[in-house]
Amino acid sequence: MCYLVDTTLGLVLAVWGLRITNYLAQKFHWDALKESGVYEGVNGLLHWFWQVIAWIINLTVGKVIIFYFMVLFSQPLAMVGGILFLPLQSNIRFELLFVMIFFPGFLNVIYFWIADSHLQAKEGTSGAHEIDDPEEAELMEQRKEALLPSSEAAAETNNDIDNRTTPQTTLV
Repeated sequence: MCYLVDTTLGLVLAVWGLRITNYLAQKFHWDALKESGVYEGVNGLLHWFWQVIAWIINLTVGKVIIFYFMVLFSQPLAMVGGILFLPLQSNIRFELLFVMIFFPGFLNVIYFWIADSHLQAKEGTSGAHEIDDPEEAELMEQRKEALLPSSEAAAETNNDIDNRTTPQTTLV
């Protein structure tokens, strides 16, 4: 029953938490969290990092809520579990196989499929972390140009490298 509650209620809480995170990211202009699953641009690794941290916090809050839910409703959950697994109690080996392998495997597939569909980047979100403000975009372009060598300096550097003498080796 713990696993069933964790994968059903836990999935609902995770999706709600992701939606709340997206809402807060839009409201407070948290660029790294604005579009889940988008790790493009100059700060792509940083966006990934903050999205992972937000997801871990989201899951942790969900697990705490699930813990208190299960403590509060332990008696009704035990009764529902007894009813659900009553048909399996005649064959202890099949019950064990079902409870330990089939049931968790099926729930994991469903859980990760739905969670992944909410976490991955949606169509049309490419460039979501690009700068919208033209003045800020121009400032970023100037910073990039200042870091890159000019074409003349780069050409001189390449000529110096090409004109170096290399030691002659003779084959004996």
